[in-house]
Amino acid sequence: MKNLGFFLIPFSLMILLVSCNSLKVREQITSLDDSISNYNVALRWGMYKDAYSYHYSPKGIQPPAKLDDLEQISVTGVEVTEKKISTEHNEAYIETVVTYFLQTERSIKKIKLNQRWWFNEEFKKWFIDNAFPEFN
Repeated sequence: MKNLGFFLIPFSLMILLVSCNSLKVREQITSLDDSISNYNVALRWGMYKDAYSYHYSPKGIQPPAKLDDLEQISVTGVEVTEKKISTEHNEAYIETVVTYFLQTERSIKKIKLNQRWWFNEEFKKWFIDNAFPEFN
């Protein structure tokens, strides 16, 4: 009976650690999905400053963007076509196709975004380590 307790306690601790880790992974993936969704909604509804707030490098540098030039752009669709998440669940590669109407040319165009998303442990948020998309 004493031997059973000897094995049961470490086994219970191991199960607890595994379940905590899997909960953290699920939360991080849910957070990524929410961030991608929020970013895409911001693009879709012309909230470019909100979308731009996701663009930071791991060094904390926000790439320059010409947000004032986006008045002639109306995003009509955003579709995630591929999502790859690293085994550490702290980095993701997202491929998205954005369809937009360019008012100056009166035409519908598409751009493909290949984004590297990364998780900031300090802020518990996902960011994009790419420049803001250029619609031209």
